[in-house]
Amino acid sequence: MSQSGFLLIADISGYTEFIQLHNMRKRSIVGNKMADMYESHAEVIISDLLETVIDEIEPKMQLNKLEGDAAFFFCDSTGEKNQSDDIIELMDAANEAFKAKLEELVFVQACGCDPCRQSKNLRLKIVAHKGVFTVQKIRRFEELAGEDVVLVHRLLKNDLKSDEYWLVTPEFYAGLNAENQSLFAPVTQKLENFGTVHLNYLEFSTPDPRNEKVESRSRTFNWLVQAVYFSRMLLTRGLRRKSRGA
Repeated sequence: MSQSGFLLIADISGYTEFIQLHNMRKRSIVGNKMADMYESHAEVIISDLLETVIDEIEPKMQLNKLEGDAAFFFCDSTGEKNQSDDIIELMDAANEAFKAKLEELVFVQACGCDPCRQSKNLRLKIVAHKGVFTVQKIRRFEELAGEDVVLVHRLLKNDLKSDEYWLVTPEFYAGLNAENQSLFAPVTQKLENFGTVHLNYLEFSTPDPRNEKVESRSRTFNWLVQAVYFSRMLLTRGLRRKSRGA
């Protein structure tokens, strides 16, 4: 049965050079070992950042699933006049929490591997839409389906020259109050299967994360901190996987 509601995707961008791992794996055994370490560090950082974003959005929207470097959320339409504005507040809170977490994680740059050095370049983009979708339950999982679900995913495949923005559809924008509407600028994008679509766009320009406390410490100390961080996070993830398989 179809239902009306809101669809939102929070996507982390910035690891473009990470595709070099595929080339590293072809070089040597050492290359494979280094690639494994790089990949594990990248996964930990992305996971930590996504958890931070989820904590801010999930109280009012349900996490449907993780999609690589992105998290897909939805919620039913309540009919309340300010529901779009409430979601904008969630998006703003997610932005601030994401930036704060990046500042907290500055110490990982002491590691020296590519993902850790590139972590300062990570940014958050959020797309949102109000539309119609169906929820299909398969065992204990819920899968969202429908044209509007496809549309919100297509919003991320745009020609915008930015890795840090909000992009919302007219259906979402129409529910915002005048103050929130004034934040956005109109933009037109050509989306696969949807043709030319008129959207509303807000771009951010956050500087590289800084952390005076971390930067005042020696590189050796920060190297030890990052080593403990990754060991602890990888152990926690391993225990979670075992728990799920039990």
